[in-house]
Amino acid sequence: MLNGKGEPITCASQEALNSPDQLELHTYGKSLTTKWVTIHDTAVDGNAPFVATDLAKAAKATPFKRPENGRFQPGSKFKTFFFDETGDTNATSPENASAGGWCSIFKLSQSGPSASSGKLTMFYRCDEAHAGIDNATFVSKNQIAFVEDAGDTLHGQRNALDSGYVWDVNSDYSNPANQPVRWLAEGRDASATLDAANGGFGSNEGDNEITGAVVSDGDTDTNGILGAKLPNLGNGEWRWFYTQQHGDNRTYEVVLKNRH
Repeated sequence: MLNGKGEPITCASQEALNSPDQLELHTYGKSLTTKWVTIHDTAVDGNAPFVATDLAKAAKATPFKRPENGRFQPGSKFKTFFFDETGDTNATSPENASAGGWCSIFKLSQSGPSASSGKLTMFYRCDEAHAGIDNATFVSKNQIAFVEDAGDTLHGQRNALDSGYVWDVNSDYSNPANQPVRWLAEGRDASATLDAANGGFGSNEGDNEITGAVVSDGDTDTNGILGAKLPNLGNGEWRWFYTQQHGDNRTYEVVLKNRH
């Protein structure tokens, strides 16, 4: 990824507080050029263990390590990809409002799935009410759901547990009047409640992190790759699940009723 000067945005270039690269990356309306960089080719480099982050730093690149944090837009023929950065999840971070400290969601656009370069734009810069965004899933062609993993520190600071939200990919979120729609307000189950009251008594962390959100029709062949088909919730084939991690670790299904 290149900044406005045509220089790579790297780990080192973002280490300073509110660095120019961080500010540019998290500014609405900026379009940054991206380039795919191979950091390890098993056919060439062998199959010995390696640390992707270290190789990426050496190549002035950034590895995609968490596939649940991003999704191809259905119907885009794998040309459009949305992903998030989890963020600091601390209400006192001096980079929250300016450099994505709360978290941000980005849109990567390419001419085709095999293109070597593309364009990156900031889709949504989070705030205290929408922070620590994590897992993603498209619920329709133009609606993508993300869930929060804000952590206990931020829970206490804002006096709220995690939520799940849906964003419209056609909305302009640089306009503060446009905001995502909440589809889930998380609570605590019995195990997480016990942990929260006893300072981590059972290592359940007290937060019931929302994770593993996915919409799928269960297709296991190549056509079932997420992003290949248009989701059609409510038709009896497509279903929506999420997992309440920590605590009792339950998995839930979101069932649509009175769908119009």
